[in-house]
Amino acid sequence: MTDWKPLPDDLASDVRHLVAELRALKDRAGLSLAALAGRTPHSRSSWERYLNGKALPPQHAVTSLGKLADADPARLVALWELANTAWHDGEAHAVREVRDRQPQAPAPVPEPAPAAQATEPPARRRLRGRPLVWALVALAVVVATSAALFITSSRHSTARADRGGTSGTVATTRQLDVNCFADSCVGKDPKQAGCGGDAWTAALYKVAGVYVELRYSDACKAAWSRISWGHPGDIARVVGEGGRTYQNKVHYETDTFSAMVAAPSPSTAKACVLLTSGVHACTSQGGTQHLTEPPNPPRTHPSATTPSATDSRTR
Repeated sequence: MTDWKPLPDDLASDVRHLVAELRALKDRAGLSLAALAGRTPHSRSSWERYLNGKALPPQHAVTSLGKLADADPARLVALWELANTAWHDGEAHAVREVRDRQPQAPAPVPEPAPAAQATEPPARRRLRGRPLVWALVALAVVVATSAALFITSSRHSTARADRGGTSGTVATTRQLDVNCFADSCVGKDPKQAGCGGDAWTAALYKVAGVYVELRYSDACKAAWSRISWGHPGDIARVVGEGGRTYQNKVHYETDTFSAMVAAPSPSTAKACVLLTSGVHACTSQGGTQHLTEPPNPPRTHPSATTPSATDSRTR
């Protein structure tokens, strides 16, 4: 049983209830923070903030931990929705408090009228002091609005960083609709599993005019092979840990992709191509650099005019 730190006193009850449930699931699964980071798309530091009430976990993090602990997903989603509402209500309350604490603009001091103007009409004298009043009111509004925006921006920045572990990549800052993770992705179609949403090319090789890529999804922790500029009969094959392989053949278009293998990192897999000519070639193990994908086949390619010639290149 983990020796948990006390939760913040100002944490809303619904958020407190969700965090307590997540702590219990972590204890039940017997996983450390490092193990959680290795088996979910969220970093160790993110899990530390989630489990100590410092940041609201995204729904995907809640359901990921629930799967590891065999918890009821519908109940966890309901708890998260209540906590999400309470968390954002707290943000709005904090903004109102900052706005209410702003000092009121001091009452303007009337400018003494010069002796030479003592006889000017009263209406003109009243108009003379109004620019100063409006300037002071505008200054007060700007100060209050800036403070409110600062707090809201800080909250949202933290939430964006928590979702992906890092704040610099687009792929990890948005919540993806994936339905598998690591081992549960083995043998599945990356498009149907939703893993193509953040896919990137981790290794690339060209042989006999045909490109072969190792495609990788950080959200799914899975990899697959994709070939482009091929011909009917060419085969895309992925090789994962332990030599596990999956393959798929080009039928009538110019490219295709294989099913997936589990891959904790791109370096644990490689992509291969077997051409109808008998040529066989593979990429190196995947790297950390996001490589540029191959261009679309030229229109002079024999199969380039087939309606579905570029359909499979979406993954």
